[in-house]
Amino acid sequence: MAHSNFFNRASDRINPPKYGHRQPEVDEVLRDAWTWLESQGLLTKSPSSAGNWVYVGKAGKDFLRREACIKRWEDLGHDRVKSDLENNEGRRTRGVGSGPEELDWAWEWIRMKEEQAKAVVGSHSGALVPIADSRLIELRNLTSVQFDFKNLVRLCEELNKASREDCHFATGMLTRGLLDHVPPVFGMKSFSEVANNYVGGGKSFKETMLHLDTGAKKIADGLLHTQIRKSETLPTRQQVNFAAALDLLLGEIVRITQ
Repeated sequence: MAHSNFFNRASDRINPPKYGHRQPEVDEVLRDAWTWLESQGLLTKSPSSAGNWVYVGKAGKDFLRREACIKRWEDLGHDRVKSDLENNEGRRTRGVGSGPEELDWAWEWIRMKEEQAKAVVGSHSGALVPIADSRLIELRNLTSVQFDFKNLVRLCEELNKASREDCHFATGMLTRGLLDHVPPVFGMKSFSEVANNYVGGGKSFKETMLHLDTGAKKIADGLLHTQIRKSETLPTRQQVNFAAALDLLLGEIVRITQ
């Protein structure tokens, strides 16, 4: 393959260029791409043609082989490839070649896919946390001569962190800790008193707090105090999710403190 032949436009009058009047722009991009391929060693100049002819060098062949492997792994899927690497030394997933390089590439591809999956979860983490960012901002901006809200804010931050990391034991326990922390804001000694006696938030608030008191506190008690048994089931996000009720509680704290 020769550089001069690749960009030869001598026959454009007979065969109009594919991209019409924009062909010069396309050629400029292609020339930059050609230069990059050479700089990366993917194209190698032939020593017998004064540098005009090039061929695909070892790095280029490795690149093409790796791309073929990646296409095969994408078709097979992350779970199947990882299982084969862990249990079968990658015999089924290599496909294109059988050397140690393919195994290294496969594990690198697995790590890349897992990092991408984490990034996607992180980008949607707002849907996975009990305390909304907007509510946290309101709590951080609260000022009071009676109460310091640092610990409450920290409890909310750690609750969100535990939820993002699927730490469901910690989520339940931190929820219980938050409920035990806030009663003095309502002039009460315990959260049960808040749920049963506070009337400032209306009927819906009271009913929600009663549910939070009986539900979240009992679940947290189970997580904290249940001793080891012959068989167990792990808690799930759904089991410790009291996001709506917590938001209502924290919103009322913001309202009566502002």
